[in-house]
Amino acid sequence: MNRRIIFLMTMLAFFPGLVAGQGYRIELLLDDAQKDSTVLLARYGGNSKYAVDTALTDSQGRALFSKDTPLPGGLYLFASGGVLLCDFLISDDESQQFSVHYKKDKDKSVDIIYTNSPENVAFLDFQKYLGQRQRAGNRLRERVQEDTAFVAIARDSLKIIADEEKAYTRQVMTQWQGKLLASMARAVQPAAVAPEPDIPEDAGNRDSLRWVYYYNWEKNHYLDNLDFSDNRLLNTPVFQPNFEYYFQNKLIQHPDSIIPQIHAVLELAKADSTMFMFCLGHLFNTYIQWKTYTINAEHAMGMEAVVLDIINNYYLSGQAAWAEKDTSFMKSIREYAHYNAHSLVDMKAHDLKMQMITGEYVSLYDIQTPYTLLIFFDSNCGHCKTEVPKLHEVYVKYKDRGLQAFCVYTQGNGQEWLKFLQENQLEDWINVWDPYRQTGFHDWYGVNTTPQVFLLNRDKTIIARRVSHDLLSQLLGLYIDNEPIKEEV
Repeated sequence: MNRRIIFLMTMLAFFPGLVAGQGYRIELLLDDAQKDSTVLLARYGGNSKYAVDTALTDSQGRALFSKDTPLPGGLYLFASGGVLLCDFLISDDESQQFSVHYKKDKDKSVDIIYTNSPENVAFLDFQKYLGQRQRAGNRLRERVQEDTAFVAIARDSLKIIADEEKAYTRQVMTQWQGKLLASMARAVQPAAVAPEPDIPEDAGNRDSLRWVYYYNWEKNHYLDNLDFSDNRLLNTPVFQPNFEYYFQNKLIQHPDSIIPQIHAVLELAKADSTMFMFCLGHLFNTYIQWKTYTINAEHAMGMEAVVLDIINNYYLSGQAAWAEKDTSFMKSIREYAHYNAHSLVDMKAHDLKMQMITGEYVSLYDIQTPYTLLIFFDSNCGHCKTEVPKLHEVYVKYKDRGLQAFCVYTQGNGQEWLKFLQENQLEDWINVWDPYRQTGFHDWYGVNTTPQVFLLNRDKTIIARRVSHDLLSQLLGLYIDNEPIKEEV
């Protein structure tokens, strides 16, 4: 994701700041506006926009926005009739009393004029400059498409443009140090380009080594230009998209890769309490809602390990003091941690010795097959009534090719259990129960809802959890038939 593009899409922007006790007074002069036209003042918040205030234009097109409470720092906008007029920035430490003239010339071209807001003027100049540089670069790229002989000239010219942009941006950052303009100018800069790795040309695995080198560089430097100490960036469209893109696209989508980077980023975010609260909450919400599996030749990995790590290291450790006030939330995450602690992918499945219909006892570990399907179900569960028979259909396809099923009835009504097995023709499974719950299967496998389905390998290591019949079919197709995964699950 190009940070500059994200930045330019916000169009025009500027920022006054907060002066304690003065509040804000912003006057907008809107050319060609009819009397009593409604103008909206809104604030950006990551990927969203939030209404802050409204005002009506007078007969001359003026609208006044004024309140005693100052606006928090961030990117704001004016809109009227559903049309964006302009963006502007509020910086915490400057006057929030200024005027904006939305000026239209005879040819209907628009100009934005700020009065009593020098930072806004500088920011508009900054955006205009970047826009001009981008257009110049685009013209060079278009010329290359028409004339391949122009490649060398274009490359040199693009480098000059890039160097000029860097120099100009450094100047802006220095001049407006401590203001939101400086943080925004820094944030839209692309991450530093990795120096060429020193890998011998004759290295046998040179391509792999280069990939690892560049992956680690981006992992460690992609967020360098985001100032985690400036929470005003949260009220812009710059911080959140890049933050999300980093975790979703710059990291290997596996808990072992994601967890260390969560710790590293949250350490940066601790520079500001508001930033830390946002980053932690956003990461928690992202991964607890994660539905996609990362599937390879060994396992199907969800993100429960990531969520569990966040809960244990931040929420239950007391680092998220604000969350402790929400008792229902804390109760829910404690339950999540309890019911997921012992049954994550790559963990050894806990052995269960349970009673069969015949009265005999059988152990999960007694099953000697390449794959074991471990199912927990309740015959009165609506989802179980539809899902368990579909799991059995997949089982039938693979039962003679290395798959066995250890199916646990979670309740204590033997007649209902037997009826369910007979009606759905499940007698070829190893069907067991624990009516007195002596094995503690609820805690070991997080059986607080049903069905719960796990896939184990020969060593009884969990290679997939929360398995649907569709996912099971794809996994066994991969592991037994060597068929590629056909779709995202």
